[in-house]
Amino acid sequence: MKNPILIPELRDLLKKKKFKVLKSFMEESHPKESAEYLALMNPDEIWRLLKLVDIFHRVDIFVYLDIDVQVKLVTSSMRKNVTELLQELSSDKRADLFQHLEKDVADRLMLYLPIPDRADILKLTSYREETAGSIMTTDYATLTESDTVEAAVRKIRKTAPSRETIYYIYVIDDVGKLIGFVSLEKIILSQPRQKIKNIMKKDIIYAFTDDDQENTANLIEEYDLIALPIIDRSERLVGIITYDDAIDIIREEHTEDMEKLMAISGGVEEKPYLEVPSYVHFRKRAFWVVILAVFGLFTGLIIESFQDTLKTLLILTFYMPLLNAAGGNTGSQSATVVLRSLTLNELHPRDLVKVIKKEFLISSMLALCLGLMTFARVYLFSHTGIDPRFTLVDIAMVIAVALSLQVVWSTIFGGIIPIIATRLKVDPALVSSPLLATVVDMGGVIIYFTAAKLMLGI
Repeated sequence: MKNPILIPELRDLLKKKKFKVLKSFMEESHPKESAEYLALMNPDEIWRLLKLVDIFHRVDIFVYLDIDVQVKLVTSSMRKNVTELLQELSSDKRADLFQHLEKDVADRLMLYLPIPDRADILKLTSYREETAGSIMTTDYATLTESDTVEAAVRKIRKTAPSRETIYYIYVIDDVGKLIGFVSLEKIILSQPRQKIKNIMKKDIIYAFTDDDQENTANLIEEYDLIALPIIDRSERLVGIITYDDAIDIIREEHTEDMEKLMAISGGVEEKPYLEVPSYVHFRKRAFWVVILAVFGLFTGLIIESFQDTLKTLLILTFYMPLLNAAGGNTGSQSATVVLRSLTLNELHPRDLVKVIKKEFLISSMLALCLGLMTFARVYLFSHTGIDPRFTLVDIAMVIAVALSLQVVWSTIFGGIIPIIATRLKVDPALVSSPLLATVVDMGGVIIYFTAAKLMLGI
């Protein structure tokens, strides 16, 4: 956020009608910086400043404003200002704005737009949220395979100002099916009379309108694309997703996954942390915190059921934190690795058995390492809370074996939870961390005291 001290100065310049100074300030500042200043002002002041710059710069600033500020601006200004702005907005940004408007406001503003723009908004807003169709733009450049390079250059010059990107130009047939693409670089370097069909590439990376937005963003990242064409089930080109939109999606999905892993419910907040009211943070965190606390009570009941064992061997109490920590750490590691592999499509739900085998081998090595370390720690440094009926070797062996079993169990459980969640069509990030921590703790307590009872006969 920019320094609010400058806002009174901007208002003073507006009051004194120092429009040349303000225009220079707006044009020399990056659109994002201008938007940060304008966000601290009221809609009337924002419009007065926006109208000082040309429409293209105006749009650049507008798209950096928070969506709630955008809504206030288009609902509080004269028809001429709004119409010009809406017509110059990219199709995806315009559709996103209309989705945040009240229905009566959206219907009124729709009348300001040409019929093709109205149809475009209705089409883009009809796709399900978080699909490729809902975030794509229809501002893309096309050619036909019969075009010559010379004709292609003329078309690009004519349509370029209204296109999101012209680095890739897509080749379609008579019914709009995507049949290839050609880069602007290739067109510039080719002979004027060459046909597009002779220089275009046919190995196209694309996505469907109903594909998940995260998967499409990962495609752009994986293949290092500037834009990804989006087609319908008839293979007709209907839009593109650009790399900057992909970055936004990846950031949003990453934030959402992190919040789910930390047992925070609700959608991703568009505002910065300090601008979100405390009660909103409370609402997002409270549900899982309460649920996990209830499960924690069950863990306490399990410990209570083994109170006779604890009375006999107080030393077992000293190593419960170690057992829980080892289980939680190893389980979280395996869950994180498997979840990442699922996200990157390196693993599939059908690989469940392979994951179990691999995590068993890994956990066995970890268990051996931690078990030996724990045995040495107990044997060499523990001399209190031991029943005279048992030797220190017996106690050390019980704790080491229990910890080893806990490591194996929690590692395998952490590895299979994301896969099972995916099979059940539940977001694996939502269940992995909260469920893992709770179940591993409960399982660890049962393993610990059961091992003590069986191995020591108490």
